[in-house]
Amino acid sequence: MESREQVSRAYSAFAPAYDAFFGAVLEPGRRAAIREMNLQPGARVLEVGIGTGLALSAYPRGVRITGVDLSLEMLERARRRAGGMELARVVDLKVMDARALDYPNASFDAVVAMYVVSVTPEPERVIAEMRRVCRPGGQLVIVNHFRTTSRTVRITEKLLRPLHRMVNYSAELDYDAFVQKTGLEVIRCSRANILGYSTVVHCRARSATPQRSVSGSLNERLDSCTSPGCWGGPGSKLPESLEADVVAVAARAEIAAIRYPTSPAAPV
Repeated sequence: MESREQVSRAYSAFAPAYDAFFGAVLEPGRRAAIREMNLQPGARVLEVGIGTGLALSAYPRGVRITGVDLSLEMLERARRRAGGMELARVVDLKVMDARALDYPNASFDAVVAMYVVSVTPEPERVIAEMRRVCRPGGQLVIVNHFRTTSRTVRITEKLLRPLHRMVNYSAELDYDAFVQKTGLEVIRCSRANILGYSTVVHCRARSATPQRSVSGSLNERLDSCTSPGCWGGPGSKLPESLEADVVAVAARAEIAAIRYPTSPAAPV
């Protein structure tokens, strides 16, 4: 298990190159998560693991954003990005461990974690804290990759292992076990990004009268996905137009692993 210090060091070392590697390729998932929340003016939003602030421009006007991250270097880039926006949009950016959020109960209307769960040492604690600081009946949205049986995606994951190691990422998180352990009240799921690699999980913060989560396994709920970018289901094949992109990203990952060495990560 990676410690807080190891994760922080990994992202601090990689901060200068983070946007180049994870900007455009993961942007569809960020925008899908924000659309899913349907935020209204005045909504209080906490973004856990805000990183360099890549999602900031996607939030609607009038939303009040608080962001936390373990890496000061990443947050400095987020601050510079926020500087060109309306000051009222970004309320605060803080270095903070998502496993111990320094906010009172029910402080936010929505809490979102994009590409965070698979790189944190204790994902269940992160989700518990997200639920605690979200008001009852509020929204929890998680964007993450979960273990898949898709041969195409598994091959791609092997190609990208050097990049995964750099950011202490594991591709083996099981969706059903994750939902069961965290007790999330799932409203719906949808795929996002190339190959449908990521899943947008929209949940309701626990209210006085809990409701049943959407039934069925993740694959059962997502197999019918037909939105753009939702490749990777059973029997799917990587479109020829994307093959060159996947190979190029894998090559960049190999180069970056040499230029930005970090602490050893969990096996992927």
